This record gives sequence, C-alpha cells and structure tokens, in this order.
Amino acid sequence: MISKPLLRMAMGVCLFFMCSTMAHAQRIGLKTNALYWAAMSPNMGAEFRINRHVTLNFEAMGSLLKAGKVDAKMLQFSPEARYWFSARPQAGHFVGVMAVASNYNLLLDDTRHKGDAWGAGLTYGYSFVLGRRWSLETTIGAGAVRVNEKKFADAAGQEPEHANNTKWAWAPLKAGVTFVYLLK
Repeated sequence: MISKPLLRMAMGVCLFFMCSTMAHAQRIGLKTNALYWAAMSPNMGAEFRINRHVTLNFEAMGSLLKAGKVDAKMLQFSPEARYWFSARPQAGHFVGVMAVASNYNLLLDDTRHKGDAWGAGLTYGYSFVLGRRWSLETTIGAGAVRVNEKKFADAAGQEPEHANNTKWAWAPLKAGVTFVYLLK
C-alpha cells in the first residue's frame, strides 16, 4: 500500500527534478486539464523539452468533490515520457509511456473505497497550436493499475483493518483537453 508520505515524497522528488531541469530546458509548457476541472478536480502540470522529439510531462491532480451520494477525496500524480512525431516540438501527434500513483477515499452508492492505486500505460495525443505560446492538447491513455483498497459499506461504519480488495485491472488512465502555455 502506498502511503501518503511516500506519495508526497515521490511528488517532491519529481518537483525537484522539474526545477533542476528548468535552467537547461529550451521550452517548458505549463498546463491544466479542462476535463479534470469540469470534474471539480484542480490540476496542474509541466512539460519539459529534452530534444526535438522527446519531452517529459509531469501532472498532479487533487479532488475534494462532494455531490449527492458521491464523496471523493483523491491525490494523483502521473509522470510521462512523450515522443513527438513532428519536427516542431510540442506540436502535432505524440505517443507516450506514463505511470500513475494515486491515494483516494471515495464514497460511491453507500460503499466506501479507501486505498491506493498505481500502474502504467500508454498514451496518445495531439497538440493544436493556437498561437506563439498557446496550444490545446487532447490526450487519451489506458493501461494496467494495481488497486489496493479497503472496500466496505459506509453505513456500517466498520472499516477493515487491512485491504480487502487487491487486484490488477485494465483501466483508462488519462483523458484530457489541456490548455498549454509555453515558456521560452
């Protein structure tokens, strides 16, 4: 089970890596995913150009959604390496390999799901250039996820001591309509 301190440490290491590469990167994109905002999940990301065809993308998302019978608290981090097919970096078609780590506490239809998920998958996307510094990126991704959670009836109030729902599953890992601002 991934603990919150371990997830925070992983995010800190990636943030340190991102900050240390900023001085050497020729092009950096700051981004936010509009689909996650529509689901009331604040998010942010940064993408760093390594060369003409390769970038490193880091995204973090959190959620404190409470609506009707849905109560979702989640923190997710997903790094990704991307290969761009166009000669112009961060424009056109790309494919990627991503990882995901998540800690969550969800209430869905009176059933509580409390635990972690981690996994990896493949992504595909296209970036539409809107201007010199702005672009709109569409992305989809899927892969395998390891779920390790406590699943129980919330009304009973009896949370299990240990995870009782541990499994591997194929899942959609990413969907995005993302606004990108390029720094020089």
